[in-house]
Amino acid sequence: MHYEVWLVIGLVLALAWANGANDIAKGVATLVGSGTTHARGAVLWAVVWTVLGGLVAIVWGSALLKVFSSGYLSAGFSVDLTFIASTLIGAAGWVLLATRLGLPVSTTHALLGGIVGAVWMAAGIDGLRLDAVTRKALMPLLISPLIAVVLSAVLLLLARCVAARVPAWSPGCCERKDWRKNPFICAGPTHSAPVSPWAGRVWVGLHWLSGGLISFARGLNDVPKIAAFLVLVVSLQPGLIALPGGDNRIPILAVTLFMAVGALWGGFRVLKILSRRVVPLDASSGVVANLGTSLLVLLASPLGIPVSTTHVSTGSLLGVRWTQGIRPRQGDALRAILFAWLITLPVAAGLAALSGLFL
Repeated sequence: MHYEVWLVIGLVLALAWANGANDIAKGVATLVGSGTTHARGAVLWAVVWTVLGGLVAIVWGSALLKVFSSGYLSAGFSVDLTFIASTLIGAAGWVLLATRLGLPVSTTHALLGGIVGAVWMAAGIDGLRLDAVTRKALMPLLISPLIAVVLSAVLLLLARCVAARVPAWSPGCCERKDWRKNPFICAGPTHSAPVSPWAGRVWVGLHWLSGGLISFARGLNDVPKIAAFLVLVVSLQPGLIALPGGDNRIPILAVTLFMAVGALWGGFRVLKILSRRVVPLDASSGVVANLGTSLLVLLASPLGIPVSTTHVSTGSLLGVRWTQGIRPRQGDALRAILFAWLITLPVAAGLAALSGLFL
């Protein structure tokens, strides 16, 4: 029996690994897309902040941990290793495949699909609390990207008011890529607003900080969801791993560690998609997209609302895109991203149901 428990623990950590590989780009895509830094530096920056978010989840993540460990299951449903393994195979299988394909998908969405598929195979629809699934999961997942679009559009309009004091690029002033990194490089005697020598560094620093903030929010929001399954496994075999009653620190730390390693292993493929093939970014639009995402995720996490960092961050990029009137172009990744949104839940549910059947 013990080896089965360790196998399921391995599945939990595999999901954390897959989450890190697929989700790490969400916080720093704007840094790479605007030319502020290269991919390796961006991923390392995101990993540091994600780990910090995971550590803070020890204190702030209890609501999400409780929701994903039992909040969607009916009172009479019996949690066992088959249910947990089926859920994890459905979620991790799809997230790993999507990462291989370079598709930014939602681990939250995949986990919800895995839960639905595993419960349906084990006990039918009666095993689910449909009101909780709809109210606490589906509605936030559907509404949060729309809120992100609107919030980013509003923030970008406000940023444009501030940008009136930021020098515009003009031919012969400097290279456009240098202006994207630091628009104040084009400040000269013809610019009407006084520009301090450190103003450009502050602008770039804000962009770095906003990228770190969204990575922190992602760690805070995603780590408890995955750690919830590790807590469930340990609770089924209390003598296998000695944890003090109610102490979730070790599961959260383990998930945080594997999420960081997964990000370093495979975080670059999705980063390329989000940073180059959704919307062209400059410093101001990158900061706006990051702020819109981090605000929503940070507000949702302590309340136990399982929003998807993937959906929110892509929604923020779409808000920037539509506000700027950018039309679709060749190689545009938006269609593939929207397609991945639609199929994540049913694919994860199908994989989990098949796994439950065979297990």
